Amino acid sequence: MTIDIDRTIYSDACITKSIYALSKDYDCQRSLNGTNESVAIAPRDTSVSEEEILHKFIQTLNDYKAREIIASETKDIRTILYAKAFADCDDFDEEVEQ
Repeated sequence: MTIDIDRTIYSDACITKSIYALSKDYDCQRSLNGTNESVAIAPRDTSVSEEEILHKFIQTLNDYKAREIIASETKDIRTILYAKAFADCDDFDEEVEQ
């Protein structure tokens, strides 16, 4: 089965992570055709239907797309939290030296 994916919607990272997540149960081969990417998917269990393959791949692809969006939208918040968390470590170092 071959699935065509629009690279203007899904990034290379989303596609790669999706393929990796399914690599236990599926063999995948990628090819790039302009702004589309074709992914040939073959299940290792031959009793799996093409509909199940398509559903699982699209579900995984959308999961990684949502994670990518969330990571992008929360990047600044995470940076602030990291800075705040490690800001106290600087105070601790000063107390030890005294």
